[in-house]
Amino acid sequence: MKMQSNEVPEWCTIFRTAADHVDWLYGELKEGRLRQGWGASGFALLTDDQRVDKEEWAAAYESEWGESPSPQRFAILSRMLEIKCGDIVIVPKMPEWNQFTVGRVSDRYWFDPDNLDDLRHIVPVDPGSLRTFDYQADDYAYMVSGLFSRANHRPAISFCYGAEHVAAANKLLEGQSNLEAEDPIKLSQSPLDNAFKEAAKCLLDQVVTWEGRRFEEAVRQAFRDQGYKVKVHPHYDGQGGDADILVSPPARHGLFQPEEIAVQVKCKQGIDVHDKEAVEQIVKWARSQASSAVKYVISSASGFTDDARESADENDVVLIGGLQTMCFLLGIPERYRSDWERPETARDE
Repeated sequence: MKMQSNEVPEWCTIFRTAADHVDWLYGELKEGRLRQGWGASGFALLTDDQRVDKEEWAAAYESEWGESPSPQRFAILSRMLEIKCGDIVIVPKMPEWNQFTVGRVSDRYWFDPDNLDDLRHIVPVDPGSLRTFDYQADDYAYMVSGLFSRANHRPAISFCYGAEHVAAANKLLEGQSNLEAEDPIKLSQSPLDNAFKEAAKCLLDQVVTWEGRRFEEAVRQAFRDQGYKVKVHPHYDGQGGDADILVSPPARHGLFQPEEIAVQVKCKQGIDVHDKEAVEQIVKWARSQASSAVKYVISSASGFTDDARESADENDVVLIGGLQTMCFLLGIPERYRSDWERPETARDE
């Protein structure tokens, strides 16, 4: 049933999609088709309007790509089945890396039968509802874009139940895309953002002189200072797996708040060409321990290689580095802005 214009939805959906097909995906979105990956032939979530069994879906995945999917992959994708007509969807880095597009869902999920290699999962969106904004276009855009760097909104599909954020997204839909006008928030917010950015850069200049053990202890202490419980556990599994830190959040709230977070810590300068190994270590550890913890790599590096990002995406590992890590160490993780830094070239250290 169509949502009435005076209704505010209970949640909004953060919908991350493939970064290497942005132009095509944006064209599809403007035609009303919001597409998601891990959608090769046979990967539909529904068959004759019935939910596909997890084991059946995993078997199709393994048959197509020769490996088993990560345990969370099916659960994350299945969230599309919960999205209903009238819901708000927010697509980060669409169509540009420092912009996002917000729209309203027009129908239920469906699976594209066309002969595509991937990206067949579709959530229909009303093209007329689409609005695109710079991350700091106004107060509402600033509030919504702040969700993108938060841990519980890093998966491909996640739900935000925060009333203020949902209301802000709804306000954006009521207005017009604002990409060329003067950004009102910069008059008051930009100096404050610059102050936090400079503080993060100053700390980074210090951290690059540290030894790995000191950096790891700083990360551990930052978790403690922000209310996390740091657990004692064996770090190594004897098979190449490693988790430096295992923590539990200060309080569980929200449907997808994790019970545990496993962290691999790396003290690096610039971008380490071998950073994919950190992803592999935390993945191997989780498998050997049969752990369902959310997996993180927290690095002092200013960015990550494409190999590391691809491996992290395939294995549901969250990558945190550079100034975002510094904001975490300073106790101001929510102040980090993804438009502070652009990717740089990997170096062999």
